[in-house]
Amino acid sequence: MQKKGVKVGKGIEIFRPFHTDIDMQNPHLLTIGDYVQMTGPVTILTHDYSWSVLKRKYNGEILGNQRETIIGNNVFIGWGATILGGSKIGDNTIIGANSVVSGKIKGNSVYAGNPAKYLMSLEEYYLKRKSLQLKEAVNYVRKYESRFKKIPSEEELDEYFFLFRDNNKDGLFSKKLQLMGNYEDSLKCLKEHKKTFDNYDAFLKFAAQKNEKF
Repeated sequence: MQKKGVKVGKGIEIFRPFHTDIDMQNPHLLTIGDYVQMTGPVTILTHDYSWSVLKRKYNGEILGNQRETIIGNNVFIGWGATILGGSKIGDNTIIGANSVVSGKIKGNSVYAGNPAKYLMSLEEYYLKRKSLQLKEAVNYVRKYESRFKKIPSEEELDEYFFLFRDNNKDGLFSKKLQLMGNYEDSLKCLKEHKKTFDNYDAFLKFAAQKNEKF
């Protein structure tokens, strides 16, 4: 994209590149910031050909519609989302699956829907996700055991290890810690946070308490 004129930041991930459509008709009108994560399929536009209807109706007049599209830094774009031409997405923003984005999207926010609407601040989403970690981890273990008739390995809890870990000395979770280019920040957070359980076995013991409800 850079070679064709799109301004592209570092750390960008396009998880379904063959199913993601990025409008290259006007590459100079597209900016994608640092650490933008796109699931797939995603569509990003800088133009709108609906003026063709106007041309037919109003005496052949051509009224172009080519507008700058800007995606800020640290943005997540969910599966099936469409970013229309002229959209400006602020930093630290989450765009939900199948959303249709148009216009200005403020930073540090969560948006979803068609058209995409503001749902909550990023801080509110952070607190919501934080409050659900234990419930989801326990459910993960219980469903895994029910389906496969065995206990998942510690490594398989690679999205919930902050519950029972305060170090990565064995390198077991290095891949997750390295995501988004801030490994040192994640490692420091892991070391300094207060874990809920002493170790993985203690967590499994808690998860095994079938009378424990969430």
